[in-house]
Amino acid sequence: MNLESLEFASPYFLDLIESQGVTGTWSWGFPDNHHAWSPGLFRVLGLDPQTTRPGYERLLGLIHPQDREGVETRADLIQGVTLGQKTVRLLRPDGAIRVLSVRCEIYLTPDGRPRGAAGVVLDVTDQERLQQARMAEQRRRRALFNERRTLFFFSDLAIGLDFTQEFCDLTGLSASEIATDAFQTITHEEREHWRAHGGEAFSAGLAYRATPLLRIMRHGRERFESFVVPIRSSGGEIREWAGITRPMGSMTSPVSDQFREGLEQAIDGRHLRAARALLDWSMTDLARAAGL
Repeated sequence: MNLESLEFASPYFLDLIESQGVTGTWSWGFPDNHHAWSPGLFRVLGLDPQTTRPGYERLLGLIHPQDREGVETRADLIQGVTLGQKTVRLLRPDGAIRVLSVRCEIYLTPDGRPRGAAGVVLDVTDQERLQQARMAEQRRRRALFNERRTLFFFSDLAIGLDFTQEFCDLTGLSASEIATDAFQTITHEEREHWRAHGGEAFSAGLAYRATPLLRIMRHGRERFESFVVPIRSSGGEIREWAGITRPMGSMTSPVSDQFREGLEQAIDGRHLRAARALLDWSMTDLARAAGL
């Protein structure tokens, strides 16, 4: 197929984009007060195109009252006023609350007078919820560090190690220094030992425990205990590593979701046999206690 022979018909291309169900467009011609909504906009708003008459006021009416102040009014658009891109909450007729990124533009006549407006909406609910979850996780990690000096980290195979700000606060090293060589957090005399220990486990894809003597910014040095586990995909391939580091002898056991997932994946028959031996349970006893 020759590239030059490809032609894009805008209505079909727009339908292809909107078929994902997360975006839609609208337009409003001022002279004849004509409103037009794309099929995708009806889907995002949760409205029936057969029974809903498009209109800017109808669109505004679905926006959460607390968010309407930052959205252009009918008078704003007619006067050519736009407020830029914004994020608002949408109250759908079915009771669902969605988060939308909205933006509109004004179209002018040759002599500069507003003749119409058009806008695009993008459903960013999932991204917003993910961001809120990440922020909540960051606050939880910070609280654990402030109270118990417990730290979490993970290593994505695509982007490398990701150490939190708490590691910087504990060791006095910058984020770039730790990213360059995470073992700089360990005292010089033990650094190569734990580097080799971690390298062997990493190469074998095994969970491991380490008790390094860490550099502490204010107290000099202190021994910590680290647990590192691989997290595998459904196909069994390692997709990342997660770890928890806490003061040696600490009795706390908080774990991140990533660490918990890897820890559960690391359990095999020998661990179950050891658990049964410690508890003096039969396989039936253990299965019953685990709810299996």
